Amino acid sequence: MDIELATAALLADNKDVGMMLGVLANSLKESLGSQMEIIASSRGLLRRQTDQIKRMRIRLDQDDYEADFGDGRLTCTVGHTSGNIRIRTEQLPIEQWLSRLLAALQKEAATNQAARAALERVVIGGTL
Repeated sequence: MDIELATAALLADNKDVGMMLGVLANSLKESLGSQMEIIASSRGLLRRQTDQIKRMRIRLDQDDYEADFGDGRLTCTVGHTSGNIRIRTEQLPIEQWLSRLLAALQKEAATNQAARAALERVVIGGTL
């Protein structure tokens, strides 16, 4: 599977970044379970949850892939942890972040059924 091609397809099909994050989060959350945390935006006085994703974090091996869309501006980071201590955080453009996330899912899919299912949902299933 060509990760660059999959990343380009994800970006080309979803010009609205907020919508793309929502679709990506929904595609991955069932398969990744506790490896993924999603925080939805709230609105109004009652702070009702919306379908808009504010932030998502995906933990794969020693890395945390975070996408934060909380202030209407997208910030994508990859944090590396060693011994439960964050030792490095990189801020990346969305294209590089998606590429690294898909590559990490592909690597994890070799030994993890949940990651394999998540990768199939995103790339093979064409949910994005």
